[in-house]
Amino acid sequence: MSTTYKDGSTVTDALIQNVLETKFENIPQDTVDGTKRRILDLIGCIIGGAKCDGSEGLAELVGNWGGKEEASILGYGYKVPAHNAAMVNAIFGRSFDWGPLTLVIEGDGKPGTVYIDGKPIRRFANHISETTIPAALALGESKGISGKELITATIVGDDLAARLHIANDRTPPGQAPSPDMPPAPPSRGSSTTFGATALSGRLLGLNPKQLRDALGLTMLIGGGGGGGGMGMMMPRAAEAAAPRKEQSNGSSSQAANPGWLGVNDPYFKEQMSRGGFEENVGTKMSNGMEARNGINSAQLAAAGWPGGKEPLFSERGGFYPSLESCNRLERITDELGRKFYVERVHKPWPGGRPTSAPTEAALTIVERHHPDIDDIDEVILHLTKAAAAVHYSKPYIMGEYPSMNALWSFYYAVAGSLYFGHSDNRNFIAENIKEPKLQTLIKKVKLDDLDKDEGIELEVRMKNGDVYTQYVARALGEPYRPLTQQQLVEKFMTQVRFSNLVDIRNAEKLVEMLENLENVENIREVIKLAVQA
Repeated sequence: MSTTYKDGSTVTDALIQNVLETKFENIPQDTVDGTKRRILDLIGCIIGGAKCDGSEGLAELVGNWGGKEEASILGYGYKVPAHNAAMVNAIFGRSFDWGPLTLVIEGDGKPGTVYIDGKPIRRFANHISETTIPAALALGESKGISGKELITATIVGDDLAARLHIANDRTPPGQAPSPDMPPAPPSRGSSTTFGATALSGRLLGLNPKQLRDALGLTMLIGGGGGGGGMGMMMPRAAEAAAPRKEQSNGSSSQAANPGWLGVNDPYFKEQMSRGGFEENVGTKMSNGMEARNGINSAQLAAAGWPGGKEPLFSERGGFYPSLESCNRLERITDELGRKFYVERVHKPWPGGRPTSAPTEAALTIVERHHPDIDDIDEVILHLTKAAAAVHYSKPYIMGEYPSMNALWSFYYAVAGSLYFGHSDNRNFIAENIKEPKLQTLIKKVKLDDLDKDEGIELEVRMKNGDVYTQYVARALGEPYRPLTQQQLVEKFMTQVRFSNLVDIRNAEKLVEMLENLENVENIREVIKLAVQA
């Protein structure tokens, strides 16, 4: 890190300056193009999510709250205050867990580095776009900004949130703590909310002092609800306090980390025997709260409200206790203003990212072999040790909110894809999830270890002795195995058709406009096409 940034306060100043002074022309073209793809993707997810279980009632509720008509609830068209529109649209955008995600940066060989065709990379699971893009769309609509400014504001907000997140190597959310990964320092709230605050401050024309106040107010409001679920089968306090004894296989690397020795590890099996736990609406609610709180923080600062003086690095009121507490603090200002960290992964199917490869394997088996569901005897999903350590391995429970439990389950991802022969929004609404034959098939899915270093392998055993297998080394949608633009557009249109809220012809015009977003003079023209005619 440059010696210019010698303490947390000067680092905060530099981050604020980058948010307020970055010009569209100074952003690398590949970052601009990637952000246009993310905006297209996320608007599609908002439109599709508008018909997830509970979404229609939410839109009606917030629409009837009234208030200043600043921004639109996409799909339905209610005009509400910008912060409320951002909240609802963010919840819609996360409802099927199908939005863009994950920071991918250069690796350095330290724990957490993976190698793709010999190139070291480091992945950080995050859900920034599902918060920042709805915030930028809502506040941008209220201000009548251009497409260029929408792109720029989104990028600088995402970059700030990303730099705060990658300041520490850490185990991804929803995964049991890695025995090889250093613990991240304690943090308060969600780094993603700062991204929404930053872009809102830019769009509201805040000065540096006001934006610092806005970031401080973000901390006071609460920073959102966090971006990920609880780790899989979190150990009891007494277990977490003391490392485990050496395993029977001779490994001493695992300290209360179920799954890191594979699904046949006795400790993993013991954790699984405790049963699953229910997911709930908290995940998508967190994105909604982050988007709303980010806008409100900037609005309060614009009205003259002060925030904490050191919102990012301080023991009293800071996101991190100090700059020095971050284990990779050099990343916070590395090439600041020249490189912009944004999410780069697009999911081909709904569900938590670890379910993408199993879904692909199941759909490939359906396409090639057309197995009769009634004739399936057993389904075995073979996982690497790292894949087994995520909470998607927990026993499946339908629960009171079936959509979320299905979206975050290896068992459901595989069974649902085999049963329906597709994977899109339709797989994850309660009416379809509850089909008796599907629930019977889920019970036939089992997990086992994979005899390879990466990927997953699915094995479908038929009652007549036939066995169908499919190996997927790397999930579709990564920067090194990307969705094509045509695939991304088809994903968008799939969600438009599912929701049946936006006219197909308007949706086609919307795609064309978003593909040329930098030429749009006023994004209100975009929004008009994303609501009911």
